[in-house]
Amino acid sequence: MNLQHLKYAVEVERSKSISKAAEALYLNQPYLSKAIRELESEVGIEIFNRTSRGVLPTKEGEEFLHHAKEILAHVEEVEDLYKVKRRDIYRF
Repeated sequence: MNLQHLKYAVEVERSKSISKAAEALYLNQPYLSKAIRELESEVGIEIFNRTSRGVLPTKEGEEFLHHAKEILAHVEEVEDLYKVKRRDIYRF
């Protein structure tokens, strides 16, 4: 599992569609579908129920996505913290 896969899953949840998520992520739909299936296989749960109307998180998927969002928020905080420090270093 990597951060990119977490971002993919969160975008699929937000879009409620793998096709729309792929478009938003500038990916092709088969690649995103495969990445989500690989993530589900790796964590050992079905994150999304796939229907003809789109995708919705399973009960376990909701819990997984909650944690994924927290992880991504923490990563963003750390990146922001150190981006500010790097800007100060490069000021003349």
